[in-house]
Amino acid sequence: MLKIGFVVNGKKGRQKRLQQEFKKLIHTSQHLDIVVKETSAIGDATVIAMNLADSGCTHIIAVGGDGTLNETVNGVKKSTKPHCHVGMLTYGTANDFARTIRAPKSLKKLLQLIEKGSSKKLDLGLIEQKVGDLTYTRYFINIADLGIGAEVVKRVNGSSKVFGSDITFFGAIVRTFFSYTNQPVLCEADNWKWEGKINSLVIANGRYFGSGLCIAPEADPCDGKFSIMISGDIGLSDYLKNVAKIRKGKVLDHPKVEYKVARKLRITSPSLDCFIEADGEFIGGVPVMVSVVDRGINFIC
Repeated sequence: MLKIGFVVNGKKGRQKRLQQEFKKLIHTSQHLDIVVKETSAIGDATVIAMNLADSGCTHIIAVGGDGTLNETVNGVKKSTKPHCHVGMLTYGTANDFARTIRAPKSLKKLLQLIEKGSSKKLDLGLIEQKVGDLTYTRYFINIADLGIGAEVVKRVNGSSKVFGSDITFFGAIVRTFFSYTNQPVLCEADNWKWEGKINSLVIANGRYFGSGLCIAPEADPCDGKFSIMISGDIGLSDYLKNVAKIRKGKVLDHPKVEYKVARKLRITSPSLDCFIEADGEFIGGVPVMVSVVDRGINFIC
């Protein structure tokens, strides 16, 4: 018997239609053992996913956005069953990773994939931060980025989102440009080095972030490498002139934008105001090591 655990973002999971679907599934499934757990605070999804995996769930589904998926992946990887299958139902603000992998848009389609055994081994990213004598680790499945993106995430996560994800992110990006100062960084990769001021340094496993911005059109979560996009000392006018091209997944031809690939990065900065986010979750400051975890997760898609 398949045992499926659902990690539901508590705020989003209170939607009546979703609750009704779960109740029907629990009462009608003859060959599925269904467990539904809701989060109530930041970090809950990590603990819930870890406990579900440890309790024998064969499949664990994040029901929410990219942040819920990020926490769920981290919980599974911290469990005693790090190779159980992970999937997602999109009930979040942006759902950007779903755009890359074409995740199922309904519970019915998700269950069909599970019953067919349809899954892929996808790469993960691993962030390592050293604070004093301690090293903190965090996995990401979609995108990590340094610079303005971390400040945008803080703004978005503190907003109401009543106007929808696209407007919420666009407004947050524009407002953040007025208060953000481009940060100096040194980025050392496998076979290249970059130094200068960044507006954003994107480390991409998936292609989209910021609610539909195709920032890394050549990224592939199955190829064992990151797609890197470095936007240097640019300003708001540069962003506004190119945002339509980014949404369409076009590679930008701009003197202060560079595209690279890497498997491992070490990023440092003399500034105390250079921060990193991952999958829409604020992580903290530099220095950081970021590396690919080959085929790190069994993902339902």
